[in-house]
Amino acid sequence: MKRVAIIGAGISGMSSAWYLQREIPDAQIDVLEASEQVGGVIQTLYDSPYLAEMGADNIATLIPDGLELIQELGIRSDFISPNPEHRFAQVVRAGKIWPIPNGFSLMQPTQMDAILWSPILSVRGKLRVLSEYFIRPKANDHDESVESFAVRRLGRECFDRLVEPIIGGIFTARAETLSMKATMEQFLRMEKEHGGLIRGALAKKKSEAKSDQSARKATGARYDQFLAPRQGMSWWMNALRSQLRSPVHLGVRVNAIQSTSEGKWSLIGEGLPDPSASYDAVCLSTPSWVSADLLMHTAPAVAALLDRIPYASSAVAILAIPKSEIRPEAMCFGVVVPKTESRDSLAISLTSEKYPGRAPEDTVLARIFMGGAIRPEILDQTDEQLLSIARREVKALLGVSSLPRWQKLVRWNQAMPQYLVGHCELVQSIRDTLQQYPGLHLIGNAYEGVGIPQCIRLAKKTSKLIAQQLMTAEAL
Repeated sequence: MKRVAIIGAGISGMSSAWYLQREIPDAQIDVLEASEQVGGVIQTLYDSPYLAEMGADNIATLIPDGLELIQELGIRSDFISPNPEHRFAQVVRAGKIWPIPNGFSLMQPTQMDAILWSPILSVRGKLRVLSEYFIRPKANDHDESVESFAVRRLGRECFDRLVEPIIGGIFTARAETLSMKATMEQFLRMEKEHGGLIRGALAKKKSEAKSDQSARKATGARYDQFLAPRQGMSWWMNALRSQLRSPVHLGVRVNAIQSTSEGKWSLIGEGLPDPSASYDAVCLSTPSWVSADLLMHTAPAVAALLDRIPYASSAVAILAIPKSEIRPEAMCFGVVVPKTESRDSLAISLTSEKYPGRAPEDTVLARIFMGGAIRPEILDQTDEQLLSIARREVKALLGVSSLPRWQKLVRWNQAMPQYLVGHCELVQSIRDTLQQYPGLHLIGNAYEGVGIPQCIRLAKKTSKLIAQQLMTAEAL
């Protein structure tokens, strides 16, 4: 009987187990998790009457892998769409918040009239955006930063006031070092195939059906392309765990991976369910820096490459605030903050406005994001100081002056991989070097996308590869 070890029970590890049990139904799959819960950075805090997401609060469906997994689990009816009311995002400009122009999706303007009427950009900035239609495409395929691409195509002002805060809020990364190829490849394709972003929007407008115009209606995010579990993201993680045929072993700390004389793999650690086990394949779904530590002696060349992927830390303050105190114009799904505003928050998400059942009707559950690669120094503050900063940001941007009815601070240390310029080439080097070690595999958010659907897609692809390799080895 074939035996596979999956180290890490986040969404990548558990979805890998799900697909492996389908690909190799007679294999023994051991999922090993160091903490006492599944989900990794996907965690929900249930503190009645509040349901607070400490990590991701929904899943995007534009990349279909996440939705497909939900459907395979038979739990699609337990997921809900965002509320129709206040379904827009805003951005801070000169200390005030303004709606992101309709049709401005990530960095693509699709409604020119909305750009022209927006108070976020100056007349000069608006004209520069409109001139994107005439900007020639880049002549080569070399990777460039998000800042380089956006400034080249849309101008400095549009980048500073719109693109940077939207992208920064998603990736908690510095746009001047963030790889365009690794994070926004769809816009590179648009430039190459259509000549630019506005040209690409016009081409899509001609081809898409009238019933599918979400990109032109979007204000920073396409909210009709998101879903959330009614009972919270942790509920989803536990639902997935409950349908795995193999148990997930919690409180198991793997310290090293070793090759055996039979060409298999053994694990060294604490709390292992079978310390003498030999594995035909080991799949690491841990952060790349953790994987580097595990492979330091067994695969030092791979470990050295993994150590080149930097990580950022962040903090999330969750505040239950009176809905009546929020200025009417501030009611929305979220607010992003440009770096040029020199504020202490990266973004504010009004999570209970997006999805029902997160807080009482007279209360809004707000999540204030701080730190990341943009403001790492702020994380030197104590928890109470960060909560105080969050309260100050909510007061300044939303108008709430009273103390929160409930509050919680969550720190995510070294949790967000940074896709620097050249990231795709680095990942390819990691994959190439890993071929020297048959049976070792890497999945997770450090390689081919930080989003949940991308993690599931990589886990699915890797599970098929593991199954194919094991069947080939058995046939030899």
